[in-house]
Amino acid sequence: MAIVQTVVRVTAGLVVSCFQYYSDMDLYRLMVSEGTVEVLRDGVVTIVDHANVVPGDIVRLTPGLAYFDMAILQGAGPLLDESALTGEVHPVAKKPLDPANGHLTYDLKANKSSTISAGTTILECGEGEGTKGDLAIVTQTGSFTAKGKLLSDVMSYERHKFKFDTEVIFVLLILAVEAVVLLAVVFHVIEDNWEYGWFYAMFVVGTVFPPLLPSVFVVSVGISCKRLQRNRINCTNSTGILVAGKVKRAFFDKTGTLTNQGLDFLSAKNETEFQDMERIGVSSDPTLKLGLATCHTLHLSKNGELIGPAVDRMGFSAVSAQVLDEKTISFEGTTVTYLKRFEFDHHSMTQSVVISHGEESTVYVKGSPEAIAKLCVPSSLPSNFHEIARESARNGMYQLAIATSPLNCAKPANEIKREDIERDLNFAGVMDFQNTMKQDTPQVIEELREGDIVSAIITGDNVLTGIYIAKKAGLIGKDTNVVIGNSVRDGVIEWVNATDDSPAELPSGTELKSSSSLALTGEVWQHLLSSNPSAAKILAPHTKIFGRCTPNDKVSIVTSFVEQGETTLFCGDGGNDCGALKAAHVGIALSDAEASFVAPFTSLDKTITSVVSVLKEGRCALASALAAYKYMIMYGQVESINQVANAYLAITFTEWCWVFMDGIWTLTLAFSLPLARAAKKLSPKRPTASILGPHTMASACGVLGINFLFLVFGLVALHAQDWYQCRKWDSTDVSNVLTIGDNYETSVIFIVSGFQYIASAAAFNFGYTFRANWFKNYIFVFFFVGWSAIQFASTLSVSNLSCLFRVNCDNDHVVRSVTSSEPEPINNNWNTTVMPVSFRWILFVLMVANLVLICAWDYWIVNNSFISKLFSKRSSGAEAAQIVAPIGSGSLAEELIGKDEDVVV
Repeated sequence: MAIVQTVVRVTAGLVVSCFQYYSDMDLYRLMVSEGTVEVLRDGVVTIVDHANVVPGDIVRLTPGLAYFDMAILQGAGPLLDESALTGEVHPVAKKPLDPANGHLTYDLKANKSSTISAGTTILECGEGEGTKGDLAIVTQTGSFTAKGKLLSDVMSYERHKFKFDTEVIFVLLILAVEAVVLLAVVFHVIEDNWEYGWFYAMFVVGTVFPPLLPSVFVVSVGISCKRLQRNRINCTNSTGILVAGKVKRAFFDKTGTLTNQGLDFLSAKNETEFQDMERIGVSSDPTLKLGLATCHTLHLSKNGELIGPAVDRMGFSAVSAQVLDEKTISFEGTTVTYLKRFEFDHHSMTQSVVISHGEESTVYVKGSPEAIAKLCVPSSLPSNFHEIARESARNGMYQLAIATSPLNCAKPANEIKREDIERDLNFAGVMDFQNTMKQDTPQVIEELREGDIVSAIITGDNVLTGIYIAKKAGLIGKDTNVVIGNSVRDGVIEWVNATDDSPAELPSGTELKSSSSLALTGEVWQHLLSSNPSAAKILAPHTKIFGRCTPNDKVSIVTSFVEQGETTLFCGDGGNDCGALKAAHVGIALSDAEASFVAPFTSLDKTITSVVSVLKEGRCALASALAAYKYMIMYGQVESINQVANAYLAITFTEWCWVFMDGIWTLTLAFSLPLARAAKKLSPKRPTASILGPHTMASACGVLGINFLFLVFGLVALHAQDWYQCRKWDSTDVSNVLTIGDNYETSVIFIVSGFQYIASAAAFNFGYTFRANWFKNYIFVFFFVGWSAIQFASTLSVSNLSCLFRVNCDNDHVVRSVTSSEPEPINNNWNTTVMPVSFRWILFVLMVANLVLICAWDYWIVNNSFISKLFSKRSSGAEAAQIVAPIGSGSLAEELIGKDEDVVV
């Protein structure tokens, strides 16, 4: 037995170590980097190992992996792939630090466009020997870099706490109490031989605490992680898989996530054409066309490809222009020179350029219609500018406005600041784009809804565009009344109807549950959060669209739900989603980066169906872990009962019985149970994460009770046989385990309870709604059928197989035991353990009935009938009460906000 127990424990340790090793290797591949860099020291460029570079060193940029965080000092503007670090799909062009800010301290956020982060890949950079190439100064190295901090977050990540994390302590206490009781019982029944009694009691205690119990969760997670990788979903933090099984709310970025990555260019219209919403094509207005040709951040790669945001590329391609180099373009036969460029800013929602065209210096600013309107001279705007802009957004258009003015700043170009030029502008026109829905988006949203997961959109675009996409995706009904928290004026939120912008009141709680929904802008959300946090927390669950959100707004929204105890998921594709991806419990980045730090999960195919795949695997892993947990608890309980019964009867199992029960059966069934694949569709409920909850306890205790009854039935049936003779051993024989196993009590207990090891696993293998069909777990089914066949054959026939277990055995068929070199004859007065055929069939019927009853109990009673429905109703009722109680049936404005003059309508 010592050998068997050692093998079991070593196997468990090896399995856990293997899964942990593969998980750590994935992290190691992300962390490790080797290479050299060219460093400028004492005026001479030298090649050194990157590990010897320190902050303050000036390095010459070369294509390849960036080992440090750096700020660009000089160069034509290197081209970077940031997908591994931020999830950004397109290459990003960088530029040297702005001399106009030379008096300021370097700031990572303010100088993002001039920063190269460790972990990114330099695709292109300037050529030149020595100090003539692109130069950058090292700002951070090692764990202090952006890559290092992300890796630190991954390695120090604390998984979301489940109920079983706290309940496991109580489980161990319960098992400890049971172990003490059984210890006393064993000492009582083996009181005449205390040395043997002590070791036997320790054996019982060791069985009460199953050695494989700690491994079941690791194995379940590891299996699901490997399956996700086969589906091209990389996982840098496998512990997040279990958390995915409990997700209640999913947030999505819009562009590139719910819709296609690119946009369809529709038109460019000047101020006189602005009202024509049906117009297609580019206006002939030379001022607007010059704005399209110049107001962008495009970069020309060495192979002649335009690199930059899709909207910039499409606007530029719509006019006769050509990028010549970083500072000049060709436009309609003339040369335009850039004097200054300002990148897009998420807070101002604008980007701007200063150009020299002929003898004139001109400013162009591009951004959201709302942002541009604030910067324009009011008289230059069309009279119905805001109405047309909102109507365009309501029809699903993505719109950018352009404004211009002569350069009225006397400062040298390199000293010009953003605020010097982004004011007193004249409206020039707009560009209209169309978002195209991804083909599989509506199906995914519907499947999430069927899986009892609430979906919402968080986008930087106009909230009306978000509503349009939400309705097309099926996230809200086409006829749903949407009330928008549109803006804040003098501390008061303006609530309007989405259909016509007419003033509106907040719907009642009943309406929000049936025919109405909410949408909020980032501005309104931040105002609610700061002025009335309780109202924000109650309104948030009913808000399906958050529009005009900055990256910080996205983080704030997700964090608010996390703080309320909701298990959240965020799915996005770009760098502006990085914060939200890390703030959510489960982050899924749509990126083609093989090794990404931006989120625990990365979909290499960049498809939204990856969300469903992760959730299904999460639920499968959690359900599989609980199934394996119940099986290990059942194994410990069945075996401890067997051991106490053996001690009471002064018998024991033979060596091969222990090998199969403690080793072969337990290992194969425990480790094949989690191999069940995920269900094809998301269940309308989530798997339990409680090991002391009613569902788990009803399943485990019910199966244990049935097993105990059938063991009693088997012994009662044995004692009722007229051929049965009880064999009680005296105290001098009880410690000789080689001589006390050949009797009918041992045979019956092994046949009935031994099969319970197999039958219990079969009951816990049912997938229900979280895992695939029972028969789809092919490896488990193979083991179940094989071990069942062996047990049935040993019960019904007399053969070398039955003699392996010393069951139905005579001296003509005995075989060698585990530790003996020769076959051991039957050690009883009758020289046989063969039972009558009629009684063998009684035992066979008991085994089959035991199997059928525990499967019926776990499948129909626990999971598909009374217990499951009872507690699901209680759970849903409690959740409904939490929602309805604060809202009531009246107006939310009256009940939540009416008394607060800062947020009333």
